[in-house]
Amino acid sequence: MAESYRVAAIPPYTELGEGPHWDIARQSLYYVSLTDALIYRWDYREGKVYSASIDGIRFATFIVPVKGRSDCFVIGDTIRLLVIRWDGKASKATIVRELACLGPDHVDNRFNDGKVDPWGRLYVGTMLNESAGNPFEKATGALWRYCDRTGQMVEQDRNMYISNGLAWNRATNKFYFVDSGANHIKEYDIDLDGNLINPRIWYDFKPDGADPGYFGDGMTIDSEGNLYVACFNGYKVVKISPEKKILAEYKVPAKQVTSASFGGPKLDDLFVTTAAKNLTGPQEEPAGAVFKISGIGAKGLAMNEVVLKD
Repeated sequence: MAESYRVAAIPPYTELGEGPHWDIARQSLYYVSLTDALIYRWDYREGKVYSASIDGIRFATFIVPVKGRSDCFVIGDTIRLLVIRWDGKASKATIVRELACLGPDHVDNRFNDGKVDPWGRLYVGTMLNESAGNPFEKATGALWRYCDRTGQMVEQDRNMYISNGLAWNRATNKFYFVDSGANHIKEYDIDLDGNLINPRIWYDFKPDGADPGYFGDGMTIDSEGNLYVACFNGYKVVKISPEKKILAEYKVPAKQVTSASFGGPKLDDLFVTTAAKNLTGPQEEPAGAVFKISGIGAKGLAMNEVVLKD
């Protein structure tokens, strides 16, 4: 079903690897271990992984670079968006400032996946914080756009269970979003201000109501508009065409597959994050590794940096 491909593991083994972001300028893959609040950089040229902790945070749910500032990034921490400074090598990163906070109405929630659209705007989803209940049972999450002009979070959609994968198709002006709890992908139109409108269910992983045994998690998109969706509990990433057909499945030797991103010098490697945390049962190595999948015959799009005013 899939082309011939190769899978290589990149240690260390993260507790909950998430948010892979390929940085072209640095030829590096940035990602996080969400639950133990660590950030990582895999240097392609060196073949080496650097990691850092950040004093004063509880989670690190995603990491995206800030445009024009080589050592600044935005991360999600519980319900705060933070600008941090990291040189990519030191074992400590520091908080520069709080960009935004969702406030007291959302204290039981936390941020999850966050990404930047082709125009430099940051979007991030929320979900029920596991300490407050089961996010598969309570749809308290929402999808947000950060407005840098006002410094405010602008709600895009609500009643989400577990906000996950985000992807934009610039050619068709569509946005795609995974709710892992509902186990479907929604499609939206995008207005001139970046607001996501006209939501509809685009792909359902349980069309007949039957549990497939996994749920969609993080995702990315290639240059032809195909979506690559991590299948948590499924040992795989699935490739879904714009016509909503599964074209390929890429297997990895870890059950809890969390996200995917294209990268490498030619943007033709697929980097896949996984989790070693005992979420559905004990996980053994190489669970938690990042996997580099090569030879899939597709090319990704350059990932975007968030545009912030000084």
